[in-house]
Amino acid sequence: MDLNLLSALTERLRAESIGDPEWVESKKVFEYSVQSVEVVTVLKVVRAAQGIHSLDLLCRSGLFIDMGAIYRCIDDCNSEVYFLLENYPNQSSDVQRFVKAFFATTIDSDLSAKTEYVLTKKIHGAVDRVIAGMEQQESTRARVLRVYKTFCGYTHAHYSHIMEIYGGIYPDLSFNVAGVPSLYQRDTHMKTVEQAYLSVLYTLAFIAQKLKLNTLFREIWSHHESLNV
Repeated sequence: MDLNLLSALTERLRAESIGDPEWVESKKVFEYSVQSVEVVTVLKVVRAAQGIHSLDLLCRSGLFIDMGAIYRCIDDCNSEVYFLLENYPNQSSDVQRFVKAFFATTIDSDLSAKTEYVLTKKIHGAVDRVIAGMEQQESTRARVLRVYKTFCGYTHAHYSHIMEIYGGIYPDLSFNVAGVPSLYQRDTHMKTVEQAYLSVLYTLAFIAQKLKLNTLFREIWSHHESLNV
């Protein structure tokens, strides 16, 4: 797992596909003036890549609940990319609605305004078709849904997920709110970080391929294959 390389590949994808955002003086923020599906997908994978860095830091600190919440965010971003680019450059009405909703969340938007979101099952349906087509596996739908439901528990603070941080050496048992100290558990959870890293590499390669950034696609895929997956 090479986090510096992940950052570099993500920035290359961004630079070669959508370029730099523009400074909006009136708002004191950077924004993209073109509200396109390409901008949405690249920003989604930027968020996912940033999440991998967070996972690594949280895992090393034993903060596993927060790891789970961020993993769920990364998985959502990956899924949304597959949904948005499944039939690229063609765009379904669902894709167009998703893009519109995404850009409705600017810093000065009215958060009380009603935004029409795309159903999660439609996004997962696209993931099923894309991944199954690449992997030739019939169990894709069940696997995607299982991951989604598992990490929902960390996001919504379910009972069983909170209880994971209770423990220690008897009789000094407690909720380890500052981080689970067990090195064994940290090493075990680091496997989740590594899998998330691979999933973002896969998404980067998918975007590069769809946007016909062939040189970048080959570089990303070469690194992916070098990891023996």
